[in-house]
Amino acid sequence: MKKYILDLPEFILVALSAYWFLENYIGTNHFNPYAFIVFAMLLLQIYFKNKYVGFLLAWFISLFSLYMVLAVISEFRDFPTLISEGALKLLAFGLGFCFLAMGSAVLMFYKYFPKVFPARF
Repeated sequence: MKKYILDLPEFILVALSAYWFLENYIGTNHFNPYAFIVFAMLLLQIYFKNKYVGFLLAWFISLFSLYMVLAVISEFRDFPTLISEGALKLLAFGLGFCFLAMGSAVLMFYKYFPKVFPARF
């Protein structure tokens, strides 16, 4: 049971990256190579479970999530009225997406940090 719970962050991030890729590909008919690379790397990480790649992915995704929180807040401030339906939808969905990715990255840190930096005591 613990094995499946520890794999949950990768599956959540695969779902988020698949949404990101498909939203760009189907929604705007644009192939986003960054979304595809993140999706492919996460699928390979689930299969191979490399501790260094997992740690680096967690680091990269947490930094990207932090950047996206700032981008959502910046976009939110561009609305003429802050209490409009579109502004609140942007804030709820954007911050929810970013915090879900950040939480998954933190759980990946929890999973891979002891493997990458074992205690030497």
